[in-house]
Amino acid sequence: MKKLKPKYKTILISILVLLYTFVSLSFSSKKAMEKRCTGINVEVQDSDINKFISSKDINKILEKNEFNIVGYPIKEVNSLDIENVVKKHPSIENADVYANLKGSLNIVVRQRRPQVRIIQSNGDSYYIDNRGTLMPLSYNYTARVPIVTGFVNRNFKDFRNQKLEANSADTLLRRIYLLSKSIQNDKYWSAMCNQIYVSKNQDLILIPKIGAKEILLGKSINFDKYLATLTVFYTEVLSVVGWEKYKTINLQYNQQIVCR
Repeated sequence: MKKLKPKYKTILISILVLLYTFVSLSFSSKKAMEKRCTGINVEVQDSDINKFISSKDINKILEKNEFNIVGYPIKEVNSLDIENVVKKHPSIENADVYANLKGSLNIVVRQRRPQVRIIQSNGDSYYIDNRGTLMPLSYNYTARVPIVTGFVNRNFKDFRNQKLEANSADTLLRRIYLLSKSIQNDKYWSAMCNQIYVSKNQDLILIPKIGAKEILLGKSINFDKYLATLTVFYTEVLSVVGWEKYKTINLQYNQQIVCR
């Protein structure tokens, strides 16, 4: 019988190791499923960014929905049902539920990330998250994001499950979402601006912390280009002539900055 070449011997050994590992894990997993659940571990992955939800809130959701978990066999715990119920919480983007080999049930939660907050003219308020979906406020926590005020009247219920994409039925909310996204991605303007105003004719106006009292953007959506132009104007012009020299900066005219 011929001896195997070294490279084939290595491949064979690797295959055998993989098979052994697979069988061992399958056996361990099957054994773990026979165990009774010893506890629930909840992890909120991005709790250092937002605090809309906590492990206590997740446990309350489980209690409210009468899930039988601790003390029951792991194989009788319906992980998919738990995931679906937890994901219904308006502040949760995703949830993964699985049992570990020690018999504990792990619930890993990721919160939604607000990008901008809308305060309507009638007093109602909500967020638009980083995926362009409307999101209700929370009693637990208020996110530090740019605020939009002025002539905004959009029924939250009509748009809460709709992503504000190119085919959005509401162009005002989409423009607000795109502007807030551009601000968030721009280090200079994310520090410089925390308020957006909507005029009566639906134009968008930036309210910067220093410099002009208002920056008129109109109805365009070329926000990345506008912010880049503004950065040059602020750093190379206003820093020289004085921050308070102009009350209004108008970018509605193509390729021009008109100041008053």
